[in-house]
Amino acid sequence: MDFLDEMLNKSPKEKFIEILQNGNLGALEKTFESFFEEYIAMIELLEKQGLNERHLREFILENAELMSERKNDIFIELTAKILGHEG
Repeated sequence: MDFLDEMLNKSPKEKFIEILQNGNLGALEKTFESFFEEYIAMIELLEKQGLNERHLREFILENAELMSERKNDIFIELTAKILGHEG
């Protein structure tokens, strides 16, 4: 099995973790710095709208399937961004 076949047989999370373990440190730093800025901005905007951690936890519990799908989307997006910075 070649590298491409091996990558295609892994979940988005497994691929992401593999990229984390083997990725270029500069690419990882740029990607996560941007990701954390977006996360902080979203939390600040939610708080300005009167939403807090309790609201967030309730939403997560009530939308488990959506959370699973969106986590996969994020794993794919971050993997692509990391690989894009390496190229």
